[in-house]
Amino acid sequence: MAFDPKPVSLEEYNQSLRDSVNAYYVHAMNDPSMSREEAVSSTAQMAENYLNAVDEFQAAQTEIGTEGEITSGNGTGVEDGIDSGEDLEGGEGCEDGMDM
Repeated sequence: MAFDPKPVSLEEYNQSLRDSVNAYYVHAMNDPSMSREEAVSSTAQMAENYLNAVDEFQAAQTEIGTEGEITSGNGTGVEDGIDSGEDLEGGEGCEDGMDM
């Protein structure tokens, strides 16, 4: 049985990773074995990894030029405006999820 991968847009990839970071944050904040500081710190690290992954994905897609799916400056806001998690410092505003 052959695996036929479905093309994924930058926006879909971004949203998938963002959802994962938000779900992790909710889980970490509800984990009794983690302090609030540990939960915020580990979520901040995961958010940083997410941003790096999106940048790498965008670079790879721009390099291979996938049939117009991804182009530089495609208007998704990903390349110029994702919240990098600065609001995680000190845990401010994180009660209901990161909502990046």
